[in-house]
Amino acid sequence: MPRQRTHIAADLSLLAITAVWGFTFTAVKQALGAADPFSFLAVRFALAAVVLLAAFPRRVFRVTARGAALAALIGVWLTLGYALQTTGLVYTTASKSAFITGLSVVLVPVLSLAISRVRPGLASVGAVALAAIGLYLLTASSGARVGSLRPSGMNVGDLLTLGCAAAFALHIVTAERVAPRYDAVPLAFWQIVITAIACGLIAAASPARRLDLTPWALSALIITGVLATAVAFLVQMWAQRRTSATHVAVIFTAEPVFAALFSWLIQHEVLGARGLLGGGLILCAVLVAQIGPQRGPVEAEGLVPGRQ
Repeated sequence: MPRQRTHIAADLSLLAITAVWGFTFTAVKQALGAADPFSFLAVRFALAAVVLLAAFPRRVFRVTARGAALAALIGVWLTLGYALQTTGLVYTTASKSAFITGLSVVLVPVLSLAISRVRPGLASVGAVALAAIGLYLLTASSGARVGSLRPSGMNVGDLLTLGCAAAFALHIVTAERVAPRYDAVPLAFWQIVITAIACGLIAAASPARRLDLTPWALSALIITGVLATAVAFLVQMWAQRRTSATHVAVIFTAEPVFAALFSWLIQHEVLGARGLLGGGLILCAVLVAQIGPQRGPVEAEGLVPGRQ
């Protein structure tokens, strides 16, 4: 019974941080009215780095030069993913951004085939097909012509977010090779530091830099920097020791559902029947991808990056 209670506690903790991740899509969308994407990201990841440094003051520095270099490489994909995602949120809705970002899990077997020559299984192929149909329906406006290769409703924000999903997928594929060899804490910390520095440099060089600490911007920074990055990472580490990685990944598929719920409650965003069907198909694709055979290192480490 105590073990069962521990599993339930772990699942509820993961569901809670999934809800936080879902909420951040709406929070960031609101905050971007007072900040440019790169200034927001620089402060958000700097705050997360400070929190992790305070939590693990010695452990974050226990890494070899090679480990730090590999963490920096993974940090490049993380930076690109968040930069595309946050910039895309300026032009698309929070709910659409969440569903499109979820495609990163589905893109992993495709990129693994291209990079590592690992042939995807039947479940992965089916997931890609479902995701493609779902993406079409999600981004197609009511006036899109059937058979059109480019849905008329796909805007620049959707395209940027699709690029974000690819970057997060590359992050997963790269982390799969690196994570089994190094401690997760310094790997995560230096990725966050690289992202903070890169976004800070881009923001400093941009004439459009802006960061007004409005109530929404300030709350979004605290939620994303402290709760959605630093605390969520700590909770995930604790929970991963008490439940399987596949179970964790299935729970995380609720993220776009929470995002759609919060965007409806706060911003009154409505996907419509076609959008809901498309989002549902993308959600099914993510579930199918997780039900299929999992490749060892990713499952062992429980890496599910790319959250808001």
